[in-house]
Amino acid sequence: MIIVGPKTIKLIFANVEQDKSFYIYDQLEEAVDLMIDIPDGGLIKNLSSMEVIRILKMYKRMCEKRGVENISAYVLNFVSKAKNQVSFIDELESASGLRFRVLTLEDEMTATYMGIINSLDIPRGIIIDVQDDCTNIIKYFRRSILTQICIPIGAESLSKLFVNPEFTPQETHEQMVEFFASQLVDYDIVSDFSSGYKFVCVGRMATALYKLCLKVKKYPLDIQHNYIIDSQNYNDVYKVIKTLDVDSTKRIKGISNDRADVFAGGMSIYKAIFDLQDEYEIAFSTHGLTEGLLFNLALPITLEKPVADIMQLSLDTLQSQYQCSRKNGQKVCDLAVLIFKQLKVLHKLPRTYLKSLRIASTLYRCGEIINFSNLYKNTYNVILSSTIYGATHKEQLLAAFIAQNVDADSFNLAEWVKYKEILDENDLDAMKKLSAILSIAIGLDITENGEINDLSCDVLGDSVIMKTSAEADVSFEIKYALHASKNFKKAFNKYLEIL
Repeated sequence: MIIVGPKTIKLIFANVEQDKSFYIYDQLEEAVDLMIDIPDGGLIKNLSSMEVIRILKMYKRMCEKRGVENISAYVLNFVSKAKNQVSFIDELESASGLRFRVLTLEDEMTATYMGIINSLDIPRGIIIDVQDDCTNIIKYFRRSILTQICIPIGAESLSKLFVNPEFTPQETHEQMVEFFASQLVDYDIVSDFSSGYKFVCVGRMATALYKLCLKVKKYPLDIQHNYIIDSQNYNDVYKVIKTLDVDSTKRIKGISNDRADVFAGGMSIYKAIFDLQDEYEIAFSTHGLTEGLLFNLALPITLEKPVADIMQLSLDTLQSQYQCSRKNGQKVCDLAVLIFKQLKVLHKLPRTYLKSLRIASTLYRCGEIINFSNLYKNTYNVILSSTIYGATHKEQLLAAFIAQNVDADSFNLAEWVKYKEILDENDLDAMKKLSAILSIAIGLDITENGEINDLSCDVLGDSVIMKTSAEADVSFEIKYALHASKNFKKAFNKYLEIL
């Protein structure tokens, strides 16, 4: 996929399985400022066009070298501001041999919404995409868009309006916040920021804010997608933000030098919007316009409605990406969930833990992509490094530990303690029980034949009797499932028998 934006030309390599899923495996970005001359003369200059063509030809050669079968090419809505937009597009197509689709502003917003709604489990949200020259706001409820608004002031344009060395960073922030707040009133959208809606931040400014949140709050897990902070935590972070000058911003890990001078403008826009609610939560998304376009390519049904089970979509995608057996992963997951339900009277865990069990059981072999040695330790690292749709950070982290503890020797208590801000003692007890359940489920499909179609559990005194139902001989599967007996005894204080 190629996306020609106002200041960058992106090349995204993605593996697309039609009607199934997609995943991005590489991305390049070249800087070309096509907007520099548009506001004055209304034309994209010839030199800029030549530079874009040079980049497009290079991208196309790279695609041919890698054996890319299809190239989807897009030009973003900024081009509509140029008087020579038609000749510009014609020149690109003629020179590159690519066919471009020019996105409208509505197309861009809808794609951004699609990227978020199909990857975050947030039923009521207000999406905020702070760009250089505009701020896009999308309000949705029950998976339907209610409002789409573009305010033609972004991080860069707002920063340029308030360049005055005589003011302190805090005074500059206050002026920018007040100015953008007035814009929200002028656009008559203040009433759209009703309570009960979660803010969803996406784009480069969102990444900058996320990086600062990690630094200030000393959050132990570096996963941007579905990172959530509340209004109190944000206010603590903003106390730091409003004191930062450009040089201080440059020293923040993850914020590039070319973004430092517009950081204040972007953060002031967020502040003005967040201040419209007294109490709120902010979620961060790494999925936006690019992923929304890819969703539409891989799953055309998303053009009509969002995906129903985003976590299952994510797990299926990761199984494909990590070259795991989808059939075996699904069978182990089904068995693990069945055992969880059968042993409810014994483990007494709430259903909220099922998400973590689903993740761990579906992806228990994903560590093989690294190597088979230390499989479950590798699986822990892979799960923790993945973007899993619909899962909170706690659910994802717990899933990683559940998979790791299948091999009890791989579990590291010191590693667990690192995440004490996210996981507690109750979670440790739950993790050990769920890991024992997963160990049994893995053994019951060790041959990957899927022979066991049902099972029932009886708790008798100091033992749990598990009865399997299968049409074929499953003695081999039972033998391997009983390898979990030791962990099961530690977790449940019961002996395990499988028939």
